[in-house]
Amino acid sequence: MDLEKICVSCMEDDSGNPICPKCGAPFHLPVNNLLLLPPRTILREQYLIGRALGHGGFGITYLAWDIGLQIRLAVKEYMPAGVVGRTDRTKVMPVSEATRQEYEWGLERFLEEARVLKKSNHPNIVTVDTVFRDNGTAYLVMEYLEGMNFAEFLGRRGGSISFADALRVMAPVMDALIAVHAVDIVHRDVSPDNIFIPRMGKVKLIDFGAARNALSQKSRNLSAILKAGYAPEEQYRASGRQGPWTDVYATAATLYRAITGKVPVPSLDRQAEDTLDRPSKLGIAIPPSAESALMKAMAVRGDD
Repeated sequence: MDLEKICVSCMEDDSGNPICPKCGAPFHLPVNNLLLLPPRTILREQYLIGRALGHGGFGITYLAWDIGLQIRLAVKEYMPAGVVGRTDRTKVMPVSEATRQEYEWGLERFLEEARVLKKSNHPNIVTVDTVFRDNGTAYLVMEYLEGMNFAEFLGRRGGSISFADALRVMAPVMDALIAVHAVDIVHRDVSPDNIFIPRMGKVKLIDFGAARNALSQKSRNLSAILKAGYAPEEQYRASGRQGPWTDVYATAATLYRAITGKVPVPSLDRQAEDTLDRPSKLGIAIPPSAESALMKAMAVRGDD
């Protein structure tokens, strides 16, 4: 591939055409967000950065090209919103001395979890290639997945699917969680957005939330970013004790959403008055034993 002419939107064409014949994107990709790395940035003399694939509260994921191996990858940059900015087009720096400590704290958790995930090598967890520090931040290099997340999949199916179909997606996710819980990692953000269904291959669990959780505990300036309906009540409290049970609730909430087409009533609202309907009450065909397990997994209190 000619790096001067490669299409940074798909990494599949190096003709330098004004409009890519493969994906239809312009050669000179416009960047309206100055927090993003400029397309064609090269990290470590190895990874050519392309378009942004996703931008959450705690990181930015880019399409990338491994110059040596000649393959597409995904690169996630640790970039917590409201805590850091760019001093130039690539360098990252805390916005104030007050935020430096919390930034470094989250950064260490980001690196630590990446290393453990790399060792886990589970077929239903996105594969981590390497992690490194540069530009004042850290980068996680992962396999590039083509397909759609579970939320998009449900949208294309009219909003919901059968219990049997949902279980085919969620069972591999549960297997992945068993594996990471065994090495003391909690995902903390299981939801339809973070379950990926590739065009080919196995369902993957993506976007672990260790850095997000560390920062939300350490920082008074940064509110926790939670997905209402999927987050159990302990994630809303600074003193809330989190563990594998936190993922149990979110996993069950995701399964509930998949079969009912409804996002569950938020856990904080359920504390005052639990109005969550059982799937069977909504006309959903589900074995009684499975429904009992699902509702128990969505108990408001972690001890339950």
